[in-house]
Amino acid sequence: MSFHINGNEPSITGKVCKGFYLIQHQEGESITDQANVAYFKFDNNWVKLHFDGETIFWRESQEPSEPVNNCLSTCLSLLNLSELEGVVDHVLTDIVYGCDEKHVWVNFVFSSDKELIIKHHGYDDYTTINY
Repeated sequence: MSFHINGNEPSITGKVCKGFYLIQHQEGESITDQANVAYFKFDNNWVKLHFDGETIFWRESQEPSEPVNNCLSTCLSLLNLSELEGVVDHVLTDIVYGCDEKHVWVNFVFSSDKELIIKHHGYDDYTTINY
């Protein structure tokens, strides 16, 4: 599997992360897509990252808001991770892209030595986050 970037990588390397949110997809009581969309705030600007197949999408964004759902069996939820240790209030030192035969990922490296890896499982169409 290869990967493609749609949009321009934002100029966030070397800047302090000021906010981090995830939109998660839930079915019943299970989280089926841990990182459907990731939002980051640098300076006073929000950017979002999401995947579709082999494509990594970068977009400028507004501050994320609580999703509106219409049923209990499947829904989206907003997770505020702005107090996640080692990410928020730390400098993003590098962004590394990668792929293998089944996955595409983005690895965010912070000055705290923490790494945040957002990995899309292309064949099963879900995204996980490793910290």
